[in-house]
Amino acid sequence: MKFEIKELLVLALMTAVMAVLSPISIPVGPVPISLGTFAVCLTVAVLGRKMGTISYLIYLLLGLIGLPVFSNYGAGLGKLLGPTGGYLFGMLFLSIVGGFGLDHFPGSFVVQYIFFLIGIALCYVFGTLWLAKVLSLDTAKAVSLGVLPFIVPDCIKVFIALKLGKKLRSAVRLWKNI
Repeated sequence: MKFEIKELLVLALMTAVMAVLSPISIPVGPVPISLGTFAVCLTVAVLGRKMGTISYLIYLLLGLIGLPVFSNYGAGLGKLLGPTGGYLFGMLFLSIVGGFGLDHFPGSFVVQYIFFLIGIALCYVFGTLWLAKVLSLDTAKAVSLGVLPFIVPDCIKVFIALKLGKKLRSAVRLWKNI
């Protein structure tokens, strides 16, 4: 895979956006409300599926090696394997599925929005199962802690990220078909 310098610069910039926004959170239990979902959606909306997913993987690696880029300025393997680790890994589904909708339906905001919501739902499933396992919760309790408080805020974050991402993508004009 060969990248142009401007592609690498925007990839690095969007990874930095995730690293700056994601730690900003409101602790409301084992799963905080953070700007991580917004940051991932915005990154994918700007970069598309492939580059957005690469950017997210770089972000995960930064957190794994100890940079405080996760919610509440967390970092390290303990954070990835802790109660919210499933959501961090689940965001990969968000970037892939949301990016698929973006890449394959460039003219339809509604279809893109639906694909991003499907990605969020997959993230919820993976994250909630992980949360239940790590904290020894039943599924209903894990859903009440890790899904229900986030549905409306995440729908709003996706909407804003897609709208803003479209404007940023137009401004950047990295390569064809973004």
